[in-house]
Amino acid sequence: KTAAVTLACIIALMLVLFGVFTVLFPSVMLRITDLCGMEKACTQYAVSVYSRSKEIDDLANVVERGYGSASWKIVSEYGEKLLARADFYDYCAAEDEKSGAEEDGRITSSYAQYMTGLVSVGKYRTGDGTGAMETAFLLNRNSFPENNAVVTLAMSVIERGDAVFASELLSECKAQMDKVDFDKEQDVQNLQTMISILEDFCA
Repeated sequence: KTAAVTLACIIALMLVLFGVFTVLFPSVMLRITDLCGMEKACTQYAVSVYSRSKEIDDLANVVERGYGSASWKIVSEYGEKLLARADFYDYCAAEDEKSGAEEDGRITSSYAQYMTGLVSVGKYRTGDGTGAMETAFLLNRNSFPENNAVVTLAMSVIERGDAVFASELLSECKAQMDKVDFDKEQDVQNLQTMISILEDFCA
């Protein structure tokens, strides 16, 4: 009986401590859940951390962790906040510089393209096809670099076997080819490759 009472007290204490850390130290819980591979819980703690700090790096972390845990509503909601921030492109430029991204072709996908792609997929997976399309082409109306947000969205659509949305995406890509005079020949080739992939999938 004494052992049972002791065990109950220990469990109660652990629950209290868990609650305290959850409320007061979400960054600590974020690290713990990350180490434990608890992706969904980790995403929720990332949201809590951002809600307190309002820092753009914490917001970007929410989007990345949300994508990794397939928390599509979080990716869409917080991704929209991220893209709307006035410091988004400055932050992306700093991330590119930090990772050694250059414009000489060695690293073709910018951080802005990467994050925009994640957000477009989040919108697509929550049923917002229009928002997904608009987001994917946000940075790709006048250029079409490799590994851009449209490619990220297309790969997700193909992975799901969604021929209907793939057809819509194909139409938009073809429209881009018809109306945009790209500065770089490589952009034309990249878009042609994307069109070919979607045509093969939709055939």
